[in-house]
Amino acid sequence: MSTKSRYRAPLFRAGLLLLGLAALSGCIREEEMKLVYAQRCASCHGPSGRGDGPIAKALSAKIPDFRHTVENRDVFEIRRIIKKGKGIMPAFEPALEKYQVQDMVRMVRVLSMEGREVEWWEKFEPFVWAHCSVPWQYVYDYEAAGKDKRS
Repeated sequence: MSTKSRYRAPLFRAGLLLLGLAALSGCIREEEMKLVYAQRCASCHGPSGRGDGPIAKALSAKIPDFRHTVENRDVFEIRRIIKKGKGIMPAFEPALEKYQVQDMVRMVRVLSMEGREVEWWEKFEPFVWAHCSVPWQYVYDYEAAGKDKRS
């Protein structure tokens, strides 16, 4: 057996393992994303992002439909609104971790696709997010890293 093939087999197995872990972690991320949305957003924005949540009727302002939000705002604006709030929507920056804010941006984009004509490239976004997201907060242990900086 050549030296090259001796090194390729373990690298190939390691690559397959990492690919499998990334796919599994995407499922974990998706479940957490849906849970955070249900806890923090669905009461106003509704389960499908149409602005028809149970609290929305009692509010003085109209809650936006995500289909129109995505058409009129880019990802950076959506992230800023989630973090800083806008109008009657509270700021979620203090309550959500950075990765959770990003999850909510993705959730807005996913929900916005239902019931509207989507661009060809948008059809691949949920697939990429579901199978390629890695829970970096667990990999890098953000909490421990933050404690190290404070010490």
